[in-house]
Formats: sequence, C-alpha cells, structure tokens
Amino acid sequence: MGSENTVFHPEAALTQVYEEIMWLAKRPNTSPSAARAWYTHIDSLRLHPRLRRFTGLVSQLALQPGAVLRLEHFQRLQTTLTKLVSDHLRNGTHDPREFIRVVTDCEQVHIVTFRENYDAMKAGGDYSKTGIVLIPWEAIAPETRLMLWKRVLRGKVSNAEAFRPSS
Repeated sequence: MGSENTVFHPEAALTQVYEEIMWLAKRPNTSPSAARAWYTHIDSLRLHPRLRRFTGLVSQLALQPGAVLRLEHFQRLQTTLTKLVSDHLRNGTHDPREFIRVVTDCEQVHIVTFRENYDAMKAGGDYSKTGIVLIPWEAIAPETRLMLWKRVLRGKVSNAEAFRPSS
C-alpha cells in the first residue's frame, strides 16, 4: 500500500512527534530548543504539507519582481514550541494535547520576503516594528497570484487548492 492510500491522522502523528521531542529533551546535553528542532527542522518536512495553512495574506514587498519568498510563521512556531518543551520539562508535564493545539495554531503562515522573515523573527513577530504591510490575496493581480501559488503554496500548505488561481 503506497502513501497515497494512507489516511493521515494529525493527532496520532503529532502525538508521536511530541513523544519523540520530549524523549530528546530529557537526554543529557539536549536543550529544549534542540529537541524542538526535531519537529521544526526534521519531522515537519513530512508533516507540514498536511498541517501548514496559508492565511491569504502576502507582504507588499513579496509582490516585487525577483523577491526571495518565505512562508512566515507569524505566531512564532519555533519560539512557542521551545517554551512549551521547556515548561513541560520544568513542570514534569506530559500533555501531547497541548503540543497538538500549539502546533495546529502556529502552523499558519503568511508569504513574506526572506528579509522580512528575518526581521519579524528579530522583532518577536511584531509587524509594526518591522514595517511589514500585508495585502489580502484577493487584492493581488491574478498573474501574481498564479506565480505565488506555483512558487510558494502548491505542495507546501494544506489549503493550497483554496488559493489556486482560476485559469
């Protein structure tokens, strides 16, 4: 049976990831940040096309020709998960449901430029500090939406079909 026939169960998949992260976090010389990286840098490659959702917002600078684009976790996925792992270790908590809730909530993304992504991270997600201006998908020219859909959304977010431009 190929993976195309496999039913995806997000709760089961994320519970397994939580167990792996917490096991890693309890290992000697492993920081909560390093343990969290198991999801954000390794396991998310398998999971994010099924979990990550595009909000329908694109930064004004991302619409410029030649812009280097990123899907930006505006709710600070890495920081939030690192704090959760740290809190669970410190308090002796074992709650995959909280992990699932945080991942589900934080796996929302805007399209921004590479530089804006970095600036937003440094500003703790405060877009007013970075000057990031977001434009709704519907206000973007159809040919630009098609380019964004092909380059940034297709195959990378679970709701890409909802934003597929009609041809």
